[in-house]
Amino acid sequence: MLLLKSKLAYRMLDKEIKSVTELARRIEVSRDTLTKLYNNNKVDTVSLAMINKLCKFFNCTVGDLIEYVPDSTED
Repeated sequence: MLLLKSKLAYRMLDKEIKSVTELARRIEVSRDTLTKLYNNNKVDTVSLAMINKLCKFFNCTVGDLIEYVPDSTED
């Protein structure tokens, strides 16, 4: 099983963003999808437009937002 871990909370802390609602408002994206990403809940898709807005806002790369964590049971 592939696991992608969101590092959004760390980026928000660095920028002193206090809530997902505040971030969603500031970058003009859906709060629902952003909340799922923030909480590491199952997110089937995240648009490239949202990733682009997050990277631009935080001045970071995709790897600064999302980390690939391989499943230890995979061969």
